[in-house]
Amino acid sequence: MDTIRYTFTKAERLLRKKEFDKVFDEGTVFKNKFLVLYVAPGAQKCSRMGLVVSKKIGNAVRRNRVKRLLREVFRLNKNRLTVPVDIVIIPRNTFTSSLKLFDISAGFQQAIHQINKNFANEIHHN
Repeated sequence: MDTIRYTFTKAERLLRKKEFDKVFDEGTVFKNKFLVLYVAPGAQKCSRMGLVVSKKIGNAVRRNRVKRLLREVFRLNKNRLTVPVDIVIIPRNTFTSSLKLFDISAGFQQAIHQINKNFANEIHHN
C-alpha cells in the first residue's frame, strides 16, 4: 500500500540558476489572480518547485511569509500533479498579507488542473 508523502525534500526544490533559467526559457506560463507559474517538463522523477519573490511584494517579513505559504501549498498539493514538472512560482502584487492558505491553495489547484491537462497532451503527442 502506497502512502502519500507530504514532505518537501531538497530533491523537490529548484536550487541552481541554471535550473531556473531552463524553466523560464522552455516553460509554459500559467497565470491566475495571485500567481504566475512557469512550468517545464521535469528531468527528475518528482516534481520540483522554485520561488521568485520580488521586493515589490513587501519587506523581508512579508516576503518570507509569502514563501512559507507557497511552499506549504506546493507540499500539500504536489501529489495532484500527474507528470513530473519543474515549476517556478512568482507571486503577483495582489498577494496581500490578509491572504490565507485556503485562498492560495484554491488558485494553485486550478493551475495544477491546467498543468495536468496541458502536459498530458504533450506526452500523448510525443
